[in-house]
Amino acid sequence: MPQKEKIDATSHKNSSIALDKDKIQQQMQRILDSPEFHATKNQRAFFQFVVSETLAERSHEIKAYTVATQVFCRKADFDPNLDPIVSIQANNLRRALERYYLVAGQNDPVRIDIPKGTYVPTFHQQGDIESGRSVQGNEAVESSFDGSWPTLLVRPFQNNTHDPGLNYIAIGLATDLATEITQYQDIRVVLFSPDGQARRVSDTGARFAVHGSVRKDASGIKVAIQLIDLSKNLQIWSDTYYSEFNSTQMIQFQEQVAQVIAAKIAGEYGVIARTVSVESKNLPPSKLKTYEAILRFYEYDQTPTPESFMRAMKSLEHAANIEPDCGLVWSLLARLYGMIYSLDFPGFENPLEKAIDYAEKGAHMNPDNQRTVGILALIRFYSNELSSAIEQVNRALELNPNSLFILDGLAYIMTLSGEWERGTALARKAIRLNPYHRPVAHQALWVDYLRQEKYERAYLETMSRRRPALFWYPLSKAATLGLLGRYEEGEKFVKNLLELKPDFPTRGRVLIGHYIKFEDIVERLITGLSKVGLKIE
Repeated sequence: MPQKEKIDATSHKNSSIALDKDKIQQQMQRILDSPEFHATKNQRAFFQFVVSETLAERSHEIKAYTVATQVFCRKADFDPNLDPIVSIQANNLRRALERYYLVAGQNDPVRIDIPKGTYVPTFHQQGDIESGRSVQGNEAVESSFDGSWPTLLVRPFQNNTHDPGLNYIAIGLATDLATEITQYQDIRVVLFSPDGQARRVSDTGARFAVHGSVRKDASGIKVAIQLIDLSKNLQIWSDTYYSEFNSTQMIQFQEQVAQVIAAKIAGEYGVIARTVSVESKNLPPSKLKTYEAILRFYEYDQTPTPESFMRAMKSLEHAANIEPDCGLVWSLLARLYGMIYSLDFPGFENPLEKAIDYAEKGAHMNPDNQRTVGILALIRFYSNELSSAIEQVNRALELNPNSLFILDGLAYIMTLSGEWERGTALARKAIRLNPYHRPVAHQALWVDYLRQEKYERAYLETMSRRRPALFWYPLSKAATLGLLGRYEEGEKFVKNLLELKPDFPTRGRVLIGHYIKFEDIVERLITGLSKVGLKIE
């Protein structure tokens, strides 16, 4: 009897077995035939092309150029740097596959993924997917998670519209929310399928649970969300969202609501982070779990003081010892050393070199994590490698172009690296959509208005800078007020600046240059400071 032809999956990322090509082809067709595979005609062609090429042992030829010319009918002079169609469609295809396996493919024998950073698919038997992925259906999570990272249960939203035809909205909202949160590594996600609703929530091992409902009135759809802390059986957050009912816009509405909810619940300064942070606030660094150590960094990022800085440093160093394969820990250490360098903190040796080393290490360990890539972009920026910084920002955006988690930071790096239009557009998007956006989004706009000599608008952006403990707060105020001719007001901020940085008259040009990379803007700032009495050598 002839042996079935197999493909060796060991050459693919996250694979460990050899699978029959027939089984892979059958799985591909099962996905294509499913109504739960929400992919466009072009994305389906993309999917078929990369799977077929891999089965034909031509995976080495699957590049952006090949996909663009053979799937999307681009011409021979196609340049992926000018036309991002492949990366955009790949991200949409990944989301469609993720949704399919969350909703309909939990029990399929084979899982097909297209890892971020490549267009070559991987093939796994479903039982061999690593425990770091979200758990579907009725699987318990006690054996998968050790308690170091918070676990969030997302249940299918209740359809209270009395219209069974709108079940897709209730299911789709929960699925999109779970998919959005699983893009990141801070929160572990469990998604219950509709037939698992009778199971006790406590059996999942989850600390938190999201409940939601969908209602409809004469004019639109109303979505209500609650976040429950299961350890206390207490509702700790709720919100509502409304949209005029338009069936052609429902998927877009679902995705946007999922993005905002994910930022509010699971973001760096979201409800879960704040809840766990309060509980671990008084623990010494040696007693912290990895997630709790990461929260110490977020604490410093929100309230930058010498004390919170050292707490963050000691906590992350401890986390690097107990969980050295966590790329995010190394990346956040890189952020701290980048701050030491750029803000001129005393008492540390070779901070930029350490920042570069740790940022590269974090991004290498977790190349598909948007934050590790974004931090590498920031360190490249500090190193004056602006083209490389923009390259890493673009790479981070490709990983999840609609993410709100670090959109403000990516906008900041892109803007200050000279991508003025794209960067400021991203900053405005972050401000508009993310209720927890960071002041760096406004800082990006402030620099751009300085560049355009729109000083009134620049000063309005300084009103959103809420970090008086860092010298950039009084610097931006004083310089902008000087350029506006409001000298008396500006002099007050000069006094504050010199209290924070007594050596600023001699070090100011260097310190400004760590962030402002364009000489005309640097000179504009120095001129503004001179008008309110601060002369820079």
